[in-house]
Amino acid sequence: MVVILIYSMFFLFSFATAYDQCVQSKAVVFSSAFALSSGACGYGSLALKLSGGHVTAGVPSLYKDGAGCGACFQIKCKNSAICNKEGTKLIMSDVNKSNSITDFVLNSRAFKAMALLGKGLQVLKLGIVDVE
Repeated sequence: MVVILIYSMFFLFSFATAYDQCVQSKAVVFSSAFALSSGACGYGSLALKLSGGHVTAGVPSLYKDGAGCGACFQIKCKNSAICNKEGTKLIMSDVNKSNSITDFVLNSRAFKAMALLGKGLQVLKLGIVDVE
């Protein structure tokens, strides 16, 4: 009984610790929301109604041959001078095969949603940001 209790506590602690860890990456803005919404997942204009129109293309390891379509991600920009702490929630609607420096290609609406109030244009001008 004690052994089961110890294993249970270890499992719960491991799970809680792993859940709090963030993955570091980069996100880039793609100016055409239409291109992302009409992407490989085939959502069409419906994609712009999902998650407030915040859509992303992901690298093949996230896209997973289509299994990643519709996956929800929450990312936040790490630049605290212009980015909010909440970040934005995204729906994967396309695969990104051409950009090797970033995991996420966001439409401009999603990219600006990471910004502090009034700083949306500054974030857009950066074009690429570190995210977690």
